Amino acid sequence: MKTKKYIFLLLMLLGSYTMSNAQGQLTGAVQTTNLSASISHWVFSTSDSNRNYYAIASWRGISGNYLKIYNATTFNATSSQVQISTYSDFTRVRIDDSNNVYVLYHDRVSNKNSYGTFLKKYNTNGTLIGGPIMVSNNTQATDIEVAPNGDVLITRTGGNSLYLVVYRNMILKGYKHLGNFSTITNSSPFAVQTDMKGNKFVVAYSYGPAYSTTRKLEIKRYNYVPTFTFFMNNSTSVGSNYLEYGSRILYRNNNNVVALRNNWEVFCAVERGTYTSQTHHVRKITFGNSASFFQSANGPMMVDVDINNKLLVSRNIGTPGSQNNVVNLYTSSNSLIDTFIPDAKIKNHLTSLSIYNCEFVVTGIDRRLGDNPNLHTYESYHQLFNCKDCRPNMGATAVASFRYPYQVVQVPSYYGPLSVTELCLEDDLLVNGSLSSCETGYFVGLAEFDPLTWSDVNVLHSGWVYPLTQAPNNINIVDFLPTGYHLRPGKIYRFKLAVGSPWDSVNIFFKVSCCHRKIVVVANPDPIKEKKSFIAQKEPKKQGIKEVVSVRISPNPVKDILHIATNKQKIVAYQVVDIKGKVIFSKKLDKKDTLKSIAVDKLEQGVYLLVLLDDEGQKSTTKFIKK
Repeated sequence: MKTKKYIFLLLMLLGSYTMSNAQGQLTGAVQTTNLSASISHWVFSTSDSNRNYYAIASWRGISGNYLKIYNATTFNATSSQVQISTYSDFTRVRIDDSNNVYVLYHDRVSNKNSYGTFLKKYNTNGTLIGGPIMVSNNTQATDIEVAPNGDVLITRTGGNSLYLVVYRNMILKGYKHLGNFSTITNSSPFAVQTDMKGNKFVVAYSYGPAYSTTRKLEIKRYNYVPTFTFFMNNSTSVGSNYLEYGSRILYRNNNNVVALRNNWEVFCAVERGTYTSQTHHVRKITFGNSASFFQSANGPMMVDVDINNKLLVSRNIGTPGSQNNVVNLYTSSNSLIDTFIPDAKIKNHLTSLSIYNCEFVVTGIDRRLGDNPNLHTYESYHQLFNCKDCRPNMGATAVASFRYPYQVVQVPSYYGPLSVTELCLEDDLLVNGSLSSCETGYFVGLAEFDPLTWSDVNVLHSGWVYPLTQAPNNINIVDFLPTGYHLRPGKIYRFKLAVGSPWDSVNIFFKVSCCHRKIVVVANPDPIKEKKSFIAQKEPKKQGIKEVVSVRISPNPVKDILHIATNKQKIVAYQVVDIKGKVIFSKKLDKKDTLKSIAVDKLEQGVYLLVLLDDEGQKSTTKFIKK
């Protein structure tokens, strides 16, 4: 028998992995700045957010530092691109609960021959409030936090010491000595970053030779009490300090190195190793100052904690020449909630994270490496995510797309050429939906459609689906056909989806045909690392030659072992997919293997899809319930 090679790009198939977190993506990749960038001058960025706004500061080698502010509900910019300074270097941004935006940055001093660290305050329209304040006469490592009462806390160096300096209404109120370190040189750099939850404050700093077992990382925690006696605030240290040799935190263009929970747990992203070989880890430091390994990655990592103690961790799962960053979200007890996949323009080089009440901003550089890296823009982009299945205080919005499109054709219509998606009748006729509102159901409309008169000529379905417990992914068009009705090649159909008023529905158009797909399979598919797609050819079906896969499963609902029986002697691969389209596990079978059962005891309770692929490229999807 002729050997066939199948590449298992069972992305649940074209577009489905992108949609698996559809309800979590509030925006796609948005270009943050119009700064010109190149392979030698990337655009870096930093971000912060609160309940109402998010702010992003960007800088490029020779173009200066810039600020842009956005509405957190509409995602529209509330300010123009504001220039912070003409000197391009380190920048940090923070938004307080009163919507004041503070920017800490490096700039030239008045005589232009020396440099310092400055603080500016803006409103959400990007208007400067008052003037800049010089907080340090050097450009060594520094960081900024804002206390609940509005005090601005800045860590800065002075000589060989580290200080916490406090400003209230842009007026210096006090300072506290935090520690000493050895002389700073190029071979012995100093780095510091801070975080704050309520009045709890943490500072992490490292110093000593950059790649040495004698380098020191220190982490200290304080209760911030905003009362002052002659330039001394009475912030008090909590517990003993944490000290680790051989590790360092990265400074300047790296953000989000340390994150604090309100139970005093600290997460710190560190680097260890030599100049040519480094390892990257996130450490968890508990109140007793005991440290444990939490997570690792193939490149610099970032951490942030939201007001409800959820933990955000970025991980590079690619290689140094081909980065591929994902963002993991954990509960307050460190259980993984979900893995979010940023847009391609961001995921190859993340630059900052910022989470507030389960909504988070990711910024990054479009810096994909390849045969000709100059073909890429090296621009700064940002993207918003929501870790909930719905988003309060926002108008209902629906998005819809076909899961298995074969091709898109243009047909004439009353309003000009109309894009109509051709679907193969042998595929599952599924629609992926996405929403951004806390709705209780979604509306589906299905009709035969005349594009020349722009009207429905035969309404097949019009009604609501309840209850809505997640984004309306995997909507099966066949479920909404009247009894005895079959979709007919040659006709054009309109599919409507709405999560609010049906008048605000999104419309997508399709027709069906007897096209045939060839699916190729790669061993051990990874929904994060691999780009998946169908390889499709339009061929007439040969009746009576290929028999479709018929599947019987038992028991259903199932608790431990799902037994499988098919009319096919050879199944070459299978997947188990949750109702959101997320692949739970998959396997390519050896020639000698016969698929008779699958262990599902580790699955959580819910509805799942079992996808089988036989040796002739035929597939079958069967629903089962895990109890």
